[in-house]
This record gives sequence, structure tokens and C-alpha cells, in this order.
Amino acid sequence: MKPLVIFEIANNHMGDLNHGLKIIKTYYYISKKYRKIIDFAVKFQFRDLDTFIHQDYLNTDHPQVKRFTDTKLTTLEWNKLINFSKRNFKIICTAFDEKSVESIIKKKFDYLKIASCSMDEWPLLEHIAKKAKSKKIICSLGGASLEEIRKTISFFSNRKMDVSYLYCVAKYPTNPKDLNLDFFNYLKSIYKDKIKGFSSHEMPDEKLSASLAYAMGAKIFEKHVGLKSKKYNLNKYSTSPKQMDDWLSNLKLAIERCGTPQKRKKFTPM
Repeated sequence: MKPLVIFEIANNHMGDLNHGLKIIKTYYYISKKYRKIIDFAVKFQFRDLDTFIHQDYLNTDHPQVKRFTDTKLTTLEWNKLINFSKRNFKIICTAFDEKSVESIIKKKFDYLKIASCSMDEWPLLEHIAKKAKSKKIICSLGGASLEEIRKTISFFSNRKMDVSYLYCVAKYPTNPKDLNLDFFNYLKSIYKDKIKGFSSHEMPDEKLSASLAYAMGAKIFEKHVGLKSKKYNLNKYSTSPKQMDDWLSNLKLAIERCGTPQKRKKFTPM
């Protein structure tokens, strides 16, 4: 099974359909030379802004509120962006509220994502368990305590749901010295194959994290991507195309060097 790299677009489409399409095209061309050994997906985020943002904050200048309201896409624009993405990628979407869960199911995303900030949001998790029981799910564990992680994994395990958990550091951006990748190994020692990968909020010029995580056993990787233009800047934790290419190049080297048990047959009788 090939590892999966998720290009997290989040709000980096900037509410501009053409800019979003350009991101998809650019990262598709970057991914082409790695597709023999890596699978790729793009990920979006859904929020029902009419209910997600409290009415008292809708017309304020709060930066987090404006980040959502200023990058809103229409239903038609979303459909065009999603359908275009499906041509060359698996598609994934984070649900931040109950209405978004149902939209993700309706639009037939390959995976539903649970953000680290939502991994103990029990009304949302209950809704996902009820409405998306047969859906493949990826869940980031972020800054959760060990007890919170235990409860969430137990919740989905008891319902026999297909959930892949990702280790990540919920610091935007994360300095290299704070990545603490060995905690991925610690989680795997407790939860075994349920811990599948690494979600990165690292500095955009970081090159080694994916290759190190792969050597530890990670098979799913998530990294924020975007495009700088005359109109739009990148945030502090989103990569440029060149930075992503460098990161993927190091991951490719790790995959080739780690190999598989089966490859040993080429050189030594088993």
C-alpha cells in the first residue's frame, strides 16, 4: 500500500475559484513525478457559516471570523472546485459542524476529516458516528491529552468505525525542535495500527519531517499548501510549490531506502 500525502488547502483558495483551481493544477503537476510510490489527496474544510459563527461576531473585524467570511465560496463554486479535484486526486474534507458532515456525505468525498480542535467535540462526534458510520475517517489528535486521545479512540473503536489517527502538533507554525516526532512512536506503542500518520503545521521550509515520520511507520501525511500571487500571500505554515517539492523529494528518498520485506527477495533467498 502506497503512503498517502494530503495537500491541505483549507481556506487558501481565498474564496476565489480561479485561485483555488490554480492551486489544484500546480500541486497536481508537482505530484506527477512521485505518483509511482505515493498516493495523493486534496483536502478542503466545510463550515456552515450561518450557524458556525455566532451572530454577535458576524460583522466584526475579528481576524479568525474574517478568515472564514472573506473566503466564502458559493455552492456552485464549491461544486466546480470539488469536481475538478476529483479528476486527479482523492478528495477529503474537514467537517466543523453537523451540517457540514451531511454535505461531505452528499458530495461523496473519499474521506471525512476530524480536526484536532474537534476531536473531543462530542455532539459533532456523535453526529459523525450516526451519519457517517460507513465513511473512511481521518482524525488529527493535535494538542489532546492522553486521556482525551483514549476517549476518542475508544468511542470510534466501540462503534467499529474505520478511523485513521494522525499525530500532530497544534502550533501554527511548529518549529523543528518542537515537532517531537517520537511521540508518534509512543502513540503507536499503545494504539498500534490505529495511529497511521503525521499532520504537519511545521515551518514551510522544513524538509525532513515526512522522511523521518515515514521511517517510524507513518503512512498518511498532511501538509498545508498554497500559492503566493500578486493578490494573495501565503500564511506562515503553508508551503510554496518549491517547498513542497523539496519535502516530497526527501519523502521519496525515505520510501526508497526503507523498502519492504518483499524487496529483500531480489538479493537474498527468504
